[in-house]
Amino acid sequence: MQQSPRQIAEFASFQAFTNGYLREVDKGRWLKREDWILGNIVPEHITGKEIVEITLPNQKLHYAIEVNYKSETGRHTFGTAFKYSNEQKSWKQENYLSMMLLFIYELHLQKTNKCVLEFDSKYEELTLRLINSLQLMELFITRRKNDSHYMYSPHASFIETEQSLLFGHWLHPTPKSRQGMSDWQHELFSPELCGRFQLYYFRIDRSLIEEDSAELLAPSILIQEFLEDEDLTLHDDIYIPVHPLQAQWLLHQPSVKKAMKEGLITNIGLAGCYVVPTSSIRTVYHQEKKWMLKFSIPVKITNSKRVNKMSELKAGVIMSKLIRTIDFVESYPSFQVIDDPAYLTVRFPKQKESGFELILRKNVFQDDANGISIAALVQEPLPGQSSPLKNLIQDISHSEGTSLKEVSLKWFSTYFDCVIIPLLQLYDQYGIALEAHQQNSILSISKDGYPSIFYYRDNQGYYLSTRYKKQLTSYEPSLKETLELFYDETIINERFTYYMIVNHLFSIIHRFGVDELIEETDLVECVCDKLAVLQKDLSGVGKQLIQALLTNEELAYKANLLTSLHNVDELTANLEQAVYTTIPNPLQNHSSQRREHAYAASSGNS
Repeated sequence: MQQSPRQIAEFASFQAFTNGYLREVDKGRWLKREDWILGNIVPEHITGKEIVEITLPNQKLHYAIEVNYKSETGRHTFGTAFKYSNEQKSWKQENYLSMMLLFIYELHLQKTNKCVLEFDSKYEELTLRLINSLQLMELFITRRKNDSHYMYSPHASFIETEQSLLFGHWLHPTPKSRQGMSDWQHELFSPELCGRFQLYYFRIDRSLIEEDSAELLAPSILIQEFLEDEDLTLHDDIYIPVHPLQAQWLLHQPSVKKAMKEGLITNIGLAGCYVVPTSSIRTVYHQEKKWMLKFSIPVKITNSKRVNKMSELKAGVIMSKLIRTIDFVESYPSFQVIDDPAYLTVRFPKQKESGFELILRKNVFQDDANGISIAALVQEPLPGQSSPLKNLIQDISHSEGTSLKEVSLKWFSTYFDCVIIPLLQLYDQYGIALEAHQQNSILSISKDGYPSIFYYRDNQGYYLSTRYKKQLTSYEPSLKETLELFYDETIINERFTYYMIVNHLFSIIHRFGVDELIEETDLVECVCDKLAVLQKDLSGVGKQLIQALLTNEELAYKANLLTSLHNVDELTANLEQAVYTTIPNPLQNHSSQRREHAYAASSGNS
């Protein structure tokens, strides 16, 4: 029976939420299907090989969830959910949304009962976001359900893949929540609905302008390409575009009203060319323009209100200079940083940010160039469809006349050499770690179907090791102005492990496994082998990180569910710190087995 958009949205929400709950709160009780069925009265046939039971002790509720796919590295795929009836002494099928709401309330009761004061429970806020995310997901599915022919095509353009993420973050409890946008605004500003809109312009007196750039031309000059067809002249004033959502907020700010009254700011309104939103919503794209523009918007997306901080604007310029100074990119031509080398804003007395903060980002995907984020590549497809990664591997297998497993291993090995090795080398040589999560990581795919270039984007995601401070500041002295970019290695390793390994690398391994292209264990072994070889060539912090990845029993994990429960805004929290926990390390299991086999072989030879 065909599923409705509402059913698809509930099922997808339940997958992300429950995986988060099992990782962050309660590992559950896992049982083989045949063992579980023997002692229980179940209303329908179960096909999953395992069952996981979860108890909510504060509410005296007991659930059992069918497991259709158990992942070693990523998220499990769940099927039918059941709730135990104490009256009838049997299991009854349960609604996914009802379960999630009761799970949230259980988290609230746990925090209340334990009287933990470090964080307050904001379960009402989490409930609101869950419903909001579910409703938006349903809307996106309804509108895009017939677009799978190009949403999941391995030959889709950059912007087509950016606008294809109907389900969002694979392990976030509210992946599509957006607080601050009305229903009609989604039509214009949501990438999932292929939004398209003009920017809103203000004319600013030069005395209020602050700008900086690593480019030859000033940002106020670079931005003119978006107004090239307009009958506007600069004279001594500067035109600043803002997102239309932000414009309405700005017009109500006392400082802006005062400047307008004094003639220092003039409201121009909508003007210039039409742009389209990328997956971040607040970064916009035009296929013919040299720059993407990243704005502040008064919208809370998942956990955070999306605003540009002055520290980020300055970091973008300084890090652009640093990356250009060191010779790393020349050594690794398959590794590229999409830098944010220029910014433009309005400065008011006694205000860190005015709301006009604008970041200019290099557009390396002009003229519909190829580029797909890891998030889009590994996304869960609509029912009856195949993921972009599966479609890509099948195409290669057909053209080469080789098996899916052979192609998968070759593709993964190429990807690892293109992406993971340079990331670790950059950290080892220069102490620079990048927040290379799924959405920040983009692959360019060659004509033969294999990864050719890795692009990293986002000036919020630079972590510089304090051990390398002297070396890095000698390359780029202006780093002394952004000392907040330097972190202790303990913090860097925690975040780097989560973003690069758990969020990014494991999502690809999981996608290969759940799509039945190759066993996850084969790719985990490939990772362990490659890391062991790379470790021998490194001598700095990267070598130590690899040692931890191969030997630690647990890996750092960003607890998105608990972060959402406590309403932690990572962009404003101390050190931008979310709630972290740990998960079992699948790499340690395989590397340990390999060491045991090597030891057994050497003992046998002796």
